[in-house]
Amino acid sequence: MPATTGSARRVAVLRCIVAALVVTVLLAGLVVLVFWLVVRPKPIEYSVARAAVRHFNVTAPPGGGGGATLNASFYLTLAADNPNRRVSMRYKSVAVYVHYGAGEVAPQLAVADVPDFHQPSRNETRLEVRAVARSAPVPDWTARELEHDRSDGEVGVEVRVTAIVHFLVGGVKSRHYNMRAVCSPVVIGLSPSSAHSFRGVPCDVAIS
Repeated sequence: MPATTGSARRVAVLRCIVAALVVTVLLAGLVVLVFWLVVRPKPIEYSVARAAVRHFNVTAPPGGGGGATLNASFYLTLAADNPNRRVSMRYKSVAVYVHYGAGEVAPQLAVADVPDFHQPSRNETRLEVRAVARSAPVPDWTARELEHDRSDGEVGVEVRVTAIVHFLVGGVKSRHYNMRAVCSPVVIGLSPSSAHSFRGVPCDVAIS
């Protein structure tokens, strides 16, 4: 009998733990559902509002064989639009990447970190970014394409933004979400005057 009683107690404890976990999950889901129903957040929007490049120079060893490098300074103005009336956002670990071409295999040319910032509701925040490539190694084929672009007077790149985002509603902060924005193609003129004729490029934004 004592063994049976001990086993029954363990089963009862396990049932209580499982029930508590189920209730916790249901309550968490209910909180999320109420948040979305009450707040009804709209998608945030990103765009590249301005872009320029300076000191653009590709160095490739004679005969190829690897060792090509890029030096350039990419000046980007990113527009982050929060259209929500009740929701503000806090951004952390913001990074901006410049890639040559589109897709995951596109070579990275430059990167810049952006300071953490808070974005109020119904606000457009402009981020001034300077992403610098200092003797950045590039594949030989990329070096050849970049040289061709320099001859044409413009270069096409893909701008990517990553960040950790918290949503704030009435002083309550959500869990952290991962944000990723991809802006492509961003065609940048190489002449100093080309910045004035740049047309904004919208970005695809994903939050997970």
